[in-house]
This record gives sequence, C-alpha cells and structure tokens, in this order.
Amino acid sequence: MKKVLIGALIFSLLLAGMTACNDKKEADVKCKTILEACSKIAKEATFDTITAYGDELYDNSFNNLYGIQKDMIYDGAISYTESGGVADEISIVHLKKNEDVSIAKEKFQNRIEERKKVFGGYKPKEISKLDEATIMVQGNYVALIISEDNSNFEVEIRKTIGGQEEK
Repeated sequence: MKKVLIGALIFSLLLAGMTACNDKKEADVKCKTILEACSKIAKEATFDTITAYGDELYDNSFNNLYGIQKDMIYDGAISYTESGGVADEISIVHLKKNEDVSIAKEKFQNRIEERKKVFGGYKPKEISKLDEATIMVQGNYVALIISEDNSNFEVEIRKTIGGQEEK
C-alpha cells in the first residue's frame, strides 16, 4: 500500500511539472518577424520598410516617436511606407513587464492623436485611417495598427505570436 501511495505521489508531481512547462502564454517571437508576416499580406507598395530594435534608425527615433522608454521593452519594430504621404503604420513592442502594457497603450494613443494633427493640415483623407486605428494587446506584446485593413493585420499578428486573444 505504501508503494502505491508513493508511486501515486511521484506520478502527480511529474504530471504537475509537465503541466507547468506547457503553460507558456506567448511565444518569444521577434517583432520584426511579426511585421515581415504582415508585409506579406499588405497591398503592393505599402508597408515596404521595417526598422527594428537594434537598427540605428529604430534605436535613435523610437523614444521620440512613441515616448515609450527603450528600457521597458525586450524588442520592437515599426513598418511603414517609405515613400511617405500616408498615415499607414504598424508598430509593435514586446514589453518586459505586463504592468507596462497600459503605458504602451497610452503612448500609442498619443501617437494617433499626434498623427491626426499632422495629417489634418496635410492630407485630411488619411484621418479616417487614424480614426479607425487599432491598439491590440496579446500577452506583453502591444501593437498599433494604422491602415485600411486593421482587422486582417491584427489576425496576422495574433497568428504569428500565437496564444489567446486579448483586447
């Protein structure tokens, strides 16, 4: 009887250990990889440029564009149309702490408002994209999507990261 109880206890501990190992909520996917997947579904001549964490352009401009402190993120990337003149942009950050998700969402919302001011006097027809912009969260990833096709990009981002959907 004692051997049966010990065997059952060992089995329970092993089972609990295996369950804990499989409890990963999100993959550690590079933000650049996520945006490369998005560029494959983008309309031709849009989202043709990606700059990511570690690139000189990204590292030198990220804080000024978004106001998110670089020491808050593991990784990040921005995709845009190099020729300019359009509001289209997808930015994604992988934050170190879940507590910083709300800060990133707020900073992305501020980015939308700043872009509205720029395009309001420059290309008012781009304002509708900004009005419909999406800020999505999945785990510690936060993305800003400004395009004519936000929902398809959101699906692609979620599919590439994997895991459960969050709003």
